[in-house]
Amino acid sequence: MSQPSHVIPDDIGNLTFPQAVRRGVTLRCPACARGKLFRRLLGMHEKCSDCGFSFERSPGYFLGSTYINYGFTAAITTASYVTLHFGLGCTNGQLLPGMVAFILFFPLVFFRFARSLWLSLDCYFDRVGASEAMSGSRPAEDNNLDAADRR
Repeated sequence: MSQPSHVIPDDIGNLTFPQAVRRGVTLRCPACARGKLFRRLLGMHEKCSDCGFSFERSPGYFLGSTYINYGFTAAITTASYVTLHFGLGCTNGQLLPGMVAFILFFPLVFFRFARSLWLSLDCYFDRVGASEAMSGSRPAEDNNLDAADRR
């Protein structure tokens, strides 16, 4: 099982915060920024098609993405309500249908982005876990050699 020749395993170590956010927003692999995270609307690929970075995590890992999704939904709803109600004078009755529709549909649309941002930001903040996900795509003997080379 050989790795593609253009893979740069240490790329995760050089990931900056703006890069992590950009890769999350564009739904790209947090390691190489070339592979796509999703194969269809809600289904993720198991690994990056370009570098082999593993997107699969333990059960419950992506629960954190719900915090991102909820945070964006709450922030946009709150800012919209304050602006429309207090700034433009819209009544609660006028705002209610639009706000309810937004609260129901926005999280569904934003699901993929929240998941991608969670994975990318996790790779930025947890370099060891990201390196393990990268090395998990290589044969066992290569993993041992890489660990020995880093010491």
